[in-house]
Amino acid sequence: MANIEATPTSTTPALKLYSPEELHPSEKFWVTIQPFLLSRGYELRSRYHPGWTPSWLQAGGKTLYLCDDSLATGFKMIDATHIDDNLKVVIRKVPTKTDELPILLLLSSPSLQADPRNCTVPILDVIILPGNDDTALIVMPMLRDFGNLSFRRVGEVVELFEQLVHFLAFLHEQNISHMDFCWFNIMMDGSRVVPKGWHFFDQFSHDGISSGEFEWVDRWSARPVKYYVIDFELSQRRKSKDHPRLLVGSWGQDRSVPEMSFITPSDPFKVDVYQLGNVIRKLMMNYMGLDILKALVDAMTNPDPRKRLTAEESSEQFSIFRKKCSKRVMKRRIWRNEPPLPPLTSVERFLVKYLMYNPLN
Repeated sequence: MANIEATPTSTTPALKLYSPEELHPSEKFWVTIQPFLLSRGYELRSRYHPGWTPSWLQAGGKTLYLCDDSLATGFKMIDATHIDDNLKVVIRKVPTKTDELPILLLLSSPSLQADPRNCTVPILDVIILPGNDDTALIVMPMLRDFGNLSFRRVGEVVELFEQLVHFLAFLHEQNISHMDFCWFNIMMDGSRVVPKGWHFFDQFSHDGISSGEFEWVDRWSARPVKYYVIDFELSQRRKSKDHPRLLVGSWGQDRSVPEMSFITPSDPFKVDVYQLGNVIRKLMMNYMGLDILKALVDAMTNPDPRKRLTAEESSEQFSIFRKKCSKRVMKRRIWRNEPPLPPLTSVERFLVKYLMYNPLN
């Protein structure tokens, strides 16, 4: 796949195409620090080694699309391997001018990590770059997007909701507003769901280049599945609960928050609640069979922030809801509103429910 970059002109922007054998300017940053990262115990893919020669151009080389070094990443984040234990990790740039690094270090402290509600992405290492005061690097385990493998039972969504709603209450207890508690900042530990692992560039491939079947198991059989929240770049910490910090503007992925305004200040803590509620509401729209979550989601996404639940109230209301959920309800099958093609027949639904037929693999 070619990289594309806008090249401005005096009239309209033009698009510059980068062929797979040509490094995008943003990739070159990683090439320059590859030796330093190697000295810290992190191995980047061969594409990001100084003097890299595309393997598919070498004598006897494989076809382009069968070569791992044809896969370009390395914009804000890059995949790597921790040499000592062969652990797949992600290294991410963090601007030092934001509160992100101090907040992450606080949430990663032993005392806060001991709280079972803490779903902050684990920070495995912090790397200070020599001669660079503007950017630091954080090292995280390689996680999966939480929503790109199908949910199949009510209990799988409830497990996700439970972890996130309690984490948001925990976060607000620390006087921290995430300010982007949205879909693409929620990740999952997929090690139990995808035992063979996945490639950072292509999460539906075990190695990024093979065209064989992608193997995974449903979350219900792999439970518990751990979920994490990433990207604290917009996050802020207020001095105390007695000093609310109201903000103007529009921030984060979810721009549907009713009170966001460039004129009238809004409470980022109430915005967090709305954003999480909207994540679950999107799941309810994507799947049939999640109506039991509607009352709580509606209360979390009330268009009037004064009537909207706080994170603490949302956590308490969820706990009450969860106690009422029977095992039978949790095991109940849910279905995508966009069913696989061709649509499942009543016979196929019977096979799924009782005879372990699996049309979604």
